[in-house]
Amino acid sequence: MKKKIILLALCVPVIAAKYPISKPNYVVNLPSIKVETITDKELINALINVESANNDNAYRSCEGAAGALQIRCTMVRDVNRILRRQKSNQQYTYEDRWNRQKSIEMFNIYCNYYNLVTPEEKARCWNGGPRGLQKLSTKKYWEKVKKQLATQN
Repeated sequence: MKKKIILLALCVPVIAAKYPISKPNYVVNLPSIKVETITDKELINALINVESANNDNAYRSCEGAAGALQIRCTMVRDVNRILRRQKSNQQYTYEDRWNRQKSIEMFNIYCNYYNLVTPEEKARCWNGGPRGLQKLSTKKYWEKVKKQLATQN
């Protein structure tokens, strides 16, 4: 048995070298985007397309995420906490997640409070929370958003 394993271990690199995996012979050419020139409106539109495919009635039951920006109840609570700290009388309800304009307002309050400046910071922290920049999963999310931004332009 050991001889078979050793023989197999020696053969695999030889076979892999002889028959390399070929890359597909097609290329997807997306227009390049300059991240520093992305407006907030363009970013929000891209996020809405990535999150809900531009559907104000989108709902993901396993996460409880609702509306165009797929806002969870915990985000509404966080935004309301931010507003209380800022001595604002304004508060949002869970129903406000279904309203596109109110969802965008919550997005802006969140980004301003956490001092998110660049489109990447905003997108990754919107997806992964205040520490979203530290999460590997939000890099993949940012790539989706960049693709969406490229197709919008």
